[in-house]
Amino acid sequence: MKIFSDYAKEKLLDLYNNHDHEVGSELKKSNPEKYKSYESTDCITYALNVISFAFKSIGNNEAAKRSWGLGKHGTELAKYLVNHHGWKGVYINPDVNHPLDSDSEHAYTSYLASKKCEYYKVPLEYKVTNYAITPKTNPAFGKLNKSKGVTALNTIDIASLEFVKFGFGVSRGGRHTWLFSKGKIYEVHWDEIGANLYESSSIRAFPWLSGAIVVPSEQAALIVASAKVKCR
Repeated sequence: MKIFSDYAKEKLLDLYNNHDHEVGSELKKSNPEKYKSYESTDCITYALNVISFAFKSIGNNEAAKRSWGLGKHGTELAKYLVNHHGWKGVYINPDVNHPLDSDSEHAYTSYLASKKCEYYKVPLEYKVTNYAITPKTNPAFGKLNKSKGVTALNTIDIASLEFVKFGFGVSRGGRHTWLFSKGKIYEVHWDEIGANLYESSSIRAFPWLSGAIVVPSEQAALIVASAKVKCR
């Protein structure tokens, strides 16, 4: 019997592979006449199309409708999925000490995850970090934490996360949203069309670096116990 994650992954891949009818929302806004025959899409629309499809497929039309109502704020949708449908939040950060972009926002969200078990008020159950550490030879190394050495590599937690079939992700407090499946991040670029509209990349090389993924509870069971958040 198919479950939510099966339907979600099915729709995720269907849109990723078949989007000739779509155009990025900002591109359409800039030239509505040229793109009038195309459907508008962007990062959150992609997520909502997939999540609402999966909810409808399991017979929960109310949740599908409610998801669209929360679509303007990625973190609000993530909180809804956790608080009302039992999803589990997973904090991700490839190197908590030496982020590749030297942005202190990543250290701040790491602090929130450790101290409060939340990511911009999205409840967290797991913390998957330090899976793609910045080498000492990289120019970004030490820019934020000069006193810290090379971060200890953690390959166990990320390896278990890569078994998860489906998740909804947010970065930079919800400024960007995306979908996750089996170690890959799937996203839409709002200023593109054609082959460049959708993109997939390994979570280990995701340029937005830190963020949170909320996953259906049965998928969270695949993540190892060592990744459990222990708030201080």
